[in-house]
Amino acid sequence: MLFRPLAGAFTLMAALAVAPSASAQEAVLYPKTTLGEITAADGPGLDAETITIDRDRANRMTVPVGIDGRGPFSFMIDTGSERTVVSRDIASVLSLELAEIARLVSIAGTKMVQTVYLPEVTLGRRNYGELVAPILEPQHIGADGILGLDGLQDQRILFDFLENAITVEDVTERVRTSDFEIVVSARRRSGQLIFTDATIGGKRVSVVIDTGAESNIGNLALLKRLGTSSAINTQQASLTSVTGQTILADAGLASDFRLGRAQFDYVPVVFADAEAFRELGLDKTPALLLGMSTLRLFNRMMIDFKQRRVLFDMPSDAPRKPGRARI
Repeated sequence: MLFRPLAGAFTLMAALAVAPSASAQEAVLYPKTTLGEITAADGPGLDAETITIDRDRANRMTVPVGIDGRGPFSFMIDTGSERTVVSRDIASVLSLELAEIARLVSIAGTKMVQTVYLPEVTLGRRNYGELVAPILEPQHIGADGILGLDGLQDQRILFDFLENAITVEDVTERVRTSDFEIVVSARRRSGQLIFTDATIGGKRVSVVIDTGAESNIGNLALLKRLGTSSAINTQQASLTSVTGQTILADAGLASDFRLGRAQFDYVPVVFADAEAFRELGLDKTPALLLGMSTLRLFNRMMIDFKQRRVLFDMPSDAPRKPGRARI
């Protein structure tokens, strides 16, 4: 999501679910997850720590977050969200001080929201100080809150899907790229890392890593570029965001998705005319928000915000296209 005071906007691109539009899409109340353990990491950085992650019913990742010495609370990790978000229940329990009214741009539209001051936000040993966070309804978030890019930037985060854990460390030295099969460079816009080293059906596509989305979400420019040959079995569906807003979309399978040496015969994609793409300047050219349904197919993923790079490890039995790992 994008977030700004009244004069601007901020983005929150998390999407909870996709359902056929023939029936009304109801908000799902996800149960709170069990909070994970925090341990010292074995990596090269002395400041690194590994945090066990859990997942909600939408297959997204949650971690234990402290607020002003209280908690821990279960927050979803969302690399597609510009700002950290707190649920209305937690804001009420903690009697958080109100901040400004802001305009929030989600995958399903624009909404005016109340924001609050989050004092002393902590993840493991890291203290992010005070953050300004929008309030959203807990039944739409599916967790106590969302940990966005304002709490993740300028750090290096390793998502280990095999061990079901993340390792967070400050960027003090360059990571060894030889440890990963795929390394892509990205540009930064509104905090998000956007890279173009990917194709669908042989067509170049801009990709945003969105750990807050259950599904892969493509824009209409991508659907038009693919035509009927690479976007198959599409059917009308509804897409619900964490703001509770719902938009109509076309859900289907896109063939031949390639990212570096990784090659997938088909990936599920929901195509929508989403305001978030316009806010990021990605509405005119093919673009894809890569969600958890595909990200979990990799063994590991590292996001290096400081160096503007994303690194992947493929499963050992996954097909790979010929060529070097670095692209």
